Amino acid sequence: MTNFHKARQGSGAPEAVEAVTAVVSGLAADIDAILARFHLSEQDAADLLSDILLLAIYRWDQIANPEIWLLATLRRACMRRLLRQAPPEA
Repeated sequence: MTNFHKARQGSGAPEAVEAVTAVVSGLAADIDAILARFHLSEQDAADLLSDILLLAIYRWDQIANPEIWLLATLRRACMRRLLRQAPPEA
């Protein structure tokens, strides 16, 4: 068994999924406000949010303040998405 598989077995993934779900439900209004502020398409917003939630589940035991981490990570991901979509400067 690889180190990755050993690490994943001990990470408590089911508990992390429940914890992330609870945090997200408490931050729903804040998450919606961030996504609305960046004017992302519904598909882009869903993609970003799902990527961040998967990352949160994977790193759950390393995140000190889940609420702040989630909102800050979402803002940064939105900024990166917009910068990639911006037309090049002349």
